[in-house]
Amino acid sequence: MSRLIISLLIITAAVQGQESDSLKKRVPKKAAMYAILFPGGGQYYNRRPLKAALLVSAAAGSVWAWSVNASNYRNFEENMALPKHRYLEKRNKYAWWIGFIYIYGLLDAVVDAHLQPFEEIMNEDLELKQTKVKE
Repeated sequence: MSRLIISLLIITAAVQGQESDSLKKRVPKKAAMYAILFPGGGQYYNRRPLKAALLVSAAAGSVWAWSVNASNYRNFEENMALPKHRYLEKRNKYAWWIGFIYIYGLLDAVVDAHLQPFEEIMNEDLELKQTKVKE
């Protein structure tokens, strides 16, 4: 019986001691994990759907352009618009873009998760807090 009372006291103290819902806080490690899984994942985790959609579409467009140029390079014919080496250059350029977009999304997600508490502080009403202190 005493274990039950002690357990209830510990649980009550833990619940009462929290100032804000910990589920609303963004954890940078979790944002990084989502960003590693797929481009834009960290932005979805940070509730930035526009950024996520832009990253997903940029990554998809780069993958598509890479595959088209890789296919043109492998299946080169003399009547194509560009010389063969240009398709190789374009394929490599889009491979770099894929990597750049992936790394950018990862860094942006981690930084955004770190700055989330700052945004909450900046959105607080300072005049309301000052009147409470004076009372």
